Amino acid sequence: MNEQEVTAALLNAPIAGESLTAEMGAFPWQRPPELTTVNETVSFYFEKIGEDKTSAGFVALMDSGISIKTLVDTIIDASIINGIHTIDVGALVSPVLVEMFMYLGDVAKIEYTTGLEDDGRNKIVEKAMALKSMKEFAKKVKDVETPEEVTESPEELMGTPSKGLMSRPTPMPDTNMPMASPEQEQPVDQGVM
Repeated sequence: MNEQEVTAALLNAPIAGESLTAEMGAFPWQRPPELTTVNETVSFYFEKIGEDKTSAGFVALMDSGISIKTLVDTIIDASIINGIHTIDVGALVSPVLVEMFMYLGDVAKIEYTTGLEDDGRNKIVEKAMALKSMKEFAKKVKDVETPEEVTESPEELMGTPSKGLMSRPTPMPDTNMPMASPEQEQPVDQGVM
């Protein structure tokens, strides 16, 4: 591609933000849905899932280890994007679809996972263990020696009172430091300039 072709391609590219200027209703999910009631939507899915080719594909997916919940969520999302039904109708139909897929798995005599199984963890026991750990930690923290409390004000510690709300206290020179006597002072090497 030569320089002129590259320039022409760049000039024909979409303008930034052009996708945000499409008319309302340009996408399927922006138009009224095809199915508006739960009964219509359940009948639609029953017909689609009941087809031999479709049901065989779903059985193969469930047999491969994909959970029914994942399949249902994917189908509902695709239908919403394609304008078949709305999000709320999809949420109401979801449990019915899970039951349909469980029935398909039972008829095909395969082992499937619903994605809703209990993972074997007992939430009450987990909370009790966490509470016990927190109490043990609190006990250990109480056993740690706490530093003595400071009874002096910040002004007393720094030596001068603060001059205002936002001013920093300035430290006073320590008067307990021994001063060097003049005979102990070392001459400073001035060097040649």
